[in-house]
Amino acid sequence: MNKIKSILVLGALSFTLISCNNNASSITNADQTTADNPLTPTYTLKDVNIYRVKNKVDKQMKIRFYKDTPNVPYVGIKEYFKEFYNTDLAVKNENGFNIFSKDNKEYIKLNSAYNIFEIKDLFNLGHHPDFIENKNKTFINVDSTKNSKSYFKVIDLSKYEIKTYDDNGESYVPLGLLNNLYGGIEGYNVAYNQHDIYVMDAFGSLTGEDRNDEYFSDTYYEYITKDEARPEDLVKYNYNQLCFTIDNLRGYTSQLMFGDNNLLTLGLNGVLEEYYPGIKRMLLSTKKSDYEKGFILLMGGLFDGGHTGLISRNPPNLSYIPELQNNDEFKEFTNKFMAEADKKTNKQNILNKAKGDSFGSEYVGGRSFYYNFNKETSTAYIGFDKFVYNTVKWDKYYKGDTNVLKELEDPFTTDDTYAFVRKSLYSALNDEAKNVVLDVATNGGGSVEAIEGVFGLFNKGKAYFISNDTVSTSRETKNYSIDVNLDGKYDDADAKELEKFNFNYVVLSSSFTFSSANLFASQMKENGFKTVGEKSGGGSCAVIREETADGFLYSRSSYLCLSNLKGDNIDSGVDVDYYLVDTVNNEPNYSKFYNFKVMADYIATFAK
Repeated sequence: MNKIKSILVLGALSFTLISCNNNASSITNADQTTADNPLTPTYTLKDVNIYRVKNKVDKQMKIRFYKDTPNVPYVGIKEYFKEFYNTDLAVKNENGFNIFSKDNKEYIKLNSAYNIFEIKDLFNLGHHPDFIENKNKTFINVDSTKNSKSYFKVIDLSKYEIKTYDDNGESYVPLGLLNNLYGGIEGYNVAYNQHDIYVMDAFGSLTGEDRNDEYFSDTYYEYITKDEARPEDLVKYNYNQLCFTIDNLRGYTSQLMFGDNNLLTLGLNGVLEEYYPGIKRMLLSTKKSDYEKGFILLMGGLFDGGHTGLISRNPPNLSYIPELQNNDEFKEFTNKFMAEADKKTNKQNILNKAKGDSFGSEYVGGRSFYYNFNKETSTAYIGFDKFVYNTVKWDKYYKGDTNVLKELEDPFTTDDTYAFVRKSLYSALNDEAKNVVLDVATNGGGSVEAIEGVFGLFNKGKAYFISNDTVSTSRETKNYSIDVNLDGKYDDADAKELEKFNFNYVVLSSSFTFSSANLFASQMKENGFKTVGEKSGGGSCAVIREETADGFLYSRSSYLCLSNLKGDNIDSGVDVDYYLVDTVNNEPNYSKFYNFKVMADYIATFAK
């Protein structure tokens, strides 16, 4: 899942998936004021453990806790990037700003006297140099990258009552702020649970194996859930960090329950004050149980179709939902977002039943990949419910271990969509199919590399990816070549190989076709392929994994957004050329989705 492996869906309302300890670490320097700079505010230093492997302390790091906010950890910007991104930043001071650069390119400017924070190109600075994608040989190659000019986003941190400090050529900012700015898009993020620091690699992009919150759950959640009382300084900062993050680091969404326009014009605090004061009150509660209820409500308001929500094993305690549904103040709002979740779940069950009724039970029940051919209509279905990309196995293949290809292609064992779809095209060729239905009706998204690899199979071995950065107001276009014949080369022979697959194609989508699957539907349609079924569910932002200042983990739509060739936002979904949903007893009827004759008859209207 590499550059944007993060484009994942957590499921219709992540709720259905799925306090602080102040005696954290040994104090090594109590109430210390730096001798050479008497203007530096008083702070204490604590040695904080860093976990990179389960139940094993990797090392310790000194964290500052300033007198005004004794429960909010601060870290130097240079130190942070050196420790967690293996990156050396240069720093210089100009006109009162500490300016942080990498390879002579400026990324951060900070004036602590006025609390003016300027940032740009967050992904490029936060992209860890040791990610597997930088090292492994694979089926996809970046031919070219074109970037528009990027700009600094100027943020007045005083608006969020967030303080920063300068000391001896370094700038100190809250640890959680840096974590949310630079971590998470590739599943790599740094989390602090009010006791220790955990370096998580949720998608295995850095280490080759998942090290997410479940991997660390034995110890990570211990201190988050321990105390009912929340320190007042942490309560206030936690709320302010949430407002900073949602106001400044979101993408172009269109489905928020809070209202996208409201959030853009008023900011999170303004929306809560004007429309949902009870949620703000709960988020600012010093009682952890009330705060958990407020956080559930917040995630409901930020629900945007599937990107933003709680991570499965993370608190808050979801048993509070029935209480909220019966609370006079919150029941209307709670029932609204829970009804949306139930509606999506019900529709998806109906869709899966339609597939099972038509194709048989072996095609549902947790299967993510399938191939089904009907000789009478000369039509094949290739179904894939997610876009996954196994960089480790592809690297093994290109280094000579060709046996892994069988694992990658097998629909029951694969964790690579490109390998499965490619193999299925050969199956359709052997079956002498005329028509191929690409079923992404229940595909919730996944890896960009997987999407572009699959798209390249229908685009002469070429693919492209266009993203907009809402922070830097910049646009990036990447062009790719795909190794179709798997000979380790990206050349004309790949396009030649694809000439064998002279099928009539349609893309089958539904309201559950979300995120990167939504992008796939968009790319196929804008390149002349027919789409059938139901308008896709949308989702146009790379998912980012973050945590609150007190350690609650969540995901949300990030500042990195996908677009079509015209540059249009596709968050609200992609319309189909041929609508296949009927309504029976006020419920959707998806029986035509998996009817070989219906598909073959429609394809005949435009077939070559």
